[in-house]
Amino acid sequence: MTPTNPPPRVRLEPTPTGFTIIRLSDETAVGAAIIEYDAEGPWIASLCIDAPHRGYGAGSEAAWRLTRHYTDAGTPRLRAWAPPDVGLAVYFWSRMGFRPLHGPGPHGGIWFERSLTTAQANPSRAHERAG
Repeated sequence: MTPTNPPPRVRLEPTPTGFTIIRLSDETAVGAAIIEYDAEGPWIASLCIDAPHRGYGAGSEAAWRLTRHYTDAGTPRLRAWAPPDVGLAVYFWSRMGFRPLHGPGPHGGIWFERSLTTAQANPSRAHERAG
C-alpha cells in the first residue's frame, strides 16, 4: 500500500522579514515566519500561527515548507529558536526533526538545528519530490 498525504493546506508568501503563511482554501493569512540570517546561515526566529487557526496543522506544514524551501536553495542546515518561556516550542521543533544544540540560544532560549539534504527534507513526502 502506498502512503498518501493530504493535499497541501498552506503556502508561504515571501515578505521582507520572512514569510506569511496563507491557508489555501480561502487565501487567508493565518500566521508568519520570521527568518533571520547570521554567519551560519538562515534561522527561524519565529513561526507563529494566529490563535484562531491553531490546531489544524498549519504550523507543522509551514515548518515542512520552510525546510523544503531551504533544502531546494542548497542550504546545508537550518536552525530554529525556541523562546525560554514557551515549552511547546521545544516539543514542536523536536517533532519537526530539529535537534537541540548544546548551550543557550539567543535571549536565553534554545537553538535547534536540522541538517538539510533532499532525502532528509521529509521522507514521508518523498513521492512529492519525484514528480
